[in-house]
Amino acid sequence: MLNSPSVLIANGKKPTNKIIIDIIKDAKNVICVDNGYELASELNITPSVIIGDLDSVNQKKIDKDVLIIKEEDQNTNDLEKAFNYCQKKKIENIILVGATGERDDQNIANILISLEYIDQLNIEILSDIYSIKFVNGEKTFNCHPMTEVSLISINKENLITTEGLKFNLENSKLSSATHGISNYAIGNKFSISCSSPLIVFKKL
Repeated sequence: MLNSPSVLIANGKKPTNKIIIDIIKDAKNVICVDNGYELASELNITPSVIIGDLDSVNQKKIDKDVLIIKEEDQNTNDLEKAFNYCQKKKIENIILVGATGERDDQNIANILISLEYIDQLNIEILSDIYSIKFVNGEKTFNCHPMTEVSLISINKENLITTEGLKFNLENSKLSSATHGISNYAIGNKFSISCSSPLIVFKKL
């Protein structure tokens, strides 16, 4: 469980991309974030754990084999509760699905929350269109040639160097919010180094 990714299912849009559905069905450990349980049920997936304040879940419908962890701390949202649980259980590699597509405010919050855990957890968010990962230091990405890649930095002073992209950066800052958008890979991999956390969108 330590090395193989665990799938967290949040209460967002149900994935329709076959790649994502296969990842969920092949996962050895599935954790539902509160009413992500309903999404899992629609995919005929029985999770090992459901965690959250459970205010939007009909607990009578939860499979008896599922571990229910109810946490009512209002200082953290359900996704933070799930990430904290993963840390306690030494689950380091996480694929998060159902975190996008329903509410724009929640979409942004889920990405920013994931960014906050960049030094503790290896998180990948999957939407039907993008793989969203987080870099703090150096990371290499496998891809197909011409894969669309976008970079977003919260810190305007972030010094970024890339290799393997059409428009590479050399120890440079993103000059605007759109500067890192709609780049693309020229080969089967690309690499990024940065002085501050960076959000990387790679088209599936």
